[in-house]
Amino acid sequence: MRGGPERDDFDLRDFQILKAWSAGDSQAGDALARRHYASVLRFFDLKAGSHAEDLTQKTFLACTTAIANLRERTSFRAFLFGIARNQLLHHIRSQSRAAATFDFDDLRTGDAAATPSRVVAMYEEQRLLLRALLLAVEAQMVLQMFYWESMSNREIAEALGVPLSTVTTRVSRARQALERAIADIPGLDRHRTLLLEGLDSWVASIAELSLGEPVARGL
Repeated sequence: MRGGPERDDFDLRDFQILKAWSAGDSQAGDALARRHYASVLRFFDLKAGSHAEDLTQKTFLACTTAIANLRERTSFRAFLFGIARNQLLHHIRSQSRAAATFDFDDLRTGDAAATPSRVVAMYEEQRLLLRALLLAVEAQMVLQMFYWESMSNREIAEALGVPLSTVTTRVSRARQALERAIADIPGLDRHRTLLLEGLDSWVASIAELSLGEPVARGL
C-alpha cells in the first residue's frame, strides 16, 4: 500500500535530517545520501548517462536551499524527485542543440551518452526493457516514479507539477508508449513476448538492478 502513517513518519525523519544538514551537520548529509542516493542516481542514469552522478550531487545540494522555501506539506520523495526532475530538464535544455522552443514531451534522448551505463541487467528481458525505456523524458519520469519508487499519484503530481487528476492518464499513456517502444525493437521475439506478458513486474524489477558502487561525493 502506498502512503500511510509509516510513510509520513519516514518523510518527517528525512526532512529533519535535511534541515540538520542545511544547518551545517555534514553527518546528516551523509545519512540522507545513504537513504536516497541510489534512487536519485537511478532516476538520472537512463537519460543523463555519464552526467548522472553530477546531477545527483546537484539535486541533494539543491534540496538544502529549497527546504527554506517549502511552505506546503508534501512527502519527501515528491520534494526530492521534483528537484531531480528540474535538474534533469535543465540539463537536457543545456545539452540540446534543438530550437529554443523544443517540446520536452517529444524529446527521447538527453545527450549522446544517455544510456543505462551503470545498470547491470541479469536477464535478456531486462536488457530489452532498458533499451525501450529511452522514452520521451516525461513519460520515462512517470514510469520511474510509479514503478521504481512506488510513489502515490499525489506524490507524482507534486513532483511533476501537474494536477492530481491527470496522473492516472499519464501513467497509462507512458505504459502504452513503453509497449510500443518494445514492439519496435527488432528481433528477440521470445523475450519480447515474455516481457509484454509480465510488463509491470519487469519494469519494477529494473529498480533492483545494480548501479555499481556510486560515491556520494561531498555530501
